[in-house]
Amino acid sequence: MNNGLIAARYATALLEYANKDGSIDRVYTEAKAVSKSYFQFNDLRTVLTNPVLAKAEKRKIILMAAGGKTSSHFERFIDMLMENNREEHLLDIMLKYIDLYRKQMNIHSGKLTTATALEPKIEKRLMTFMEQKTGGTVELEKIVDPGILGGFMFEVDFERWDASLSGQLKRIKSEYIEQNRRSM
Repeated sequence: MNNGLIAARYATALLEYANKDGSIDRVYTEAKAVSKSYFQFNDLRTVLTNPVLAKAEKRKIILMAAGGKTSSHFERFIDMLMENNREEHLLDIMLKYIDLYRKQMNIHSGKLTTATALEPKIEKRLMTFMEQKTGGTVELEKIVDPGILGGFMFEVDFERWDASLSGQLKRIKSEYIEQNRRSM
């Protein structure tokens, strides 16, 4: 069966199940924690697909990856996943759940890269602008990268605004090279 189809079906079922009694936000937090754990600990996928490791141990590992104290909905979902031998699809399911949750709650994913930390007042204005532009909430990942020299780079969903000094220098360099190429 197609991995994407498996992830979509399980994630949709989890979303509907969590929606029934309002634990959707808690499960979202747990799904993000599991996803983050996968990216922090490369061996997590290997451990979960190990046929020698007992299911009870795999369950403990998954619940720890979700933050330790998890909701009953999440635990029941993990039990069902383990019962159906689908633990190898956990990351795909969690990522799909995150996507479905964000779509339902009108949350847009964003990344703000600056050369230095922003003042809270400026950050708030930028967030207000982006929320007005998107018509929803923006979850923002903030990155400080001195390599951009100054200004900022802002990405929301699949749109990118590059107002960085390094980006401007690259554009000037490209224009200069293009003008030199034409004049020869």
